Amino acid sequence: MVGIREPASRGPRRGDIHFVDFGDARGHLIRGPHPAVIIQADRLARSSTVIVAPMTSAARAATFAPPFLVAFGAGESGLPRDGWVKCDQPTTVPVALLGPRVGRLAPAAVDRIEAALGFVFGL
Repeated sequence: MVGIREPASRGPRRGDIHFVDFGDARGHLIRGPHPAVIIQADRLARSSTVIVAPMTSAARAATFAPPFLVAFGAGESGLPRDGWVKCDQPTTVPVALLGPRVGRLAPAAVDRIEAALGFVFGL
């Protein structure tokens, strides 16, 4: 609408890709620094924490296609390689621990993530 503007959003936005150091949580969780996609709603962009899903380019992820593993192409992400979003491993991190923004997922890839999160959380 003319003359009505929403305030500029501060903080990370859904679909942004940042590097996150996942540390060593042990078990079968992703470890160390990896790109991660912001999966929380933009309404929470001013929060001091952010919900992310880790991303991987490990070829072993391609050996099976569970509904919680979302494939994306390099052209959909701004990253140099194709990969997968591990929607079964969402985690909350302080915004202050986000590394640099390195890309942004295309809307179609975000839609696939939403479907996978629906599967993971039974929504």
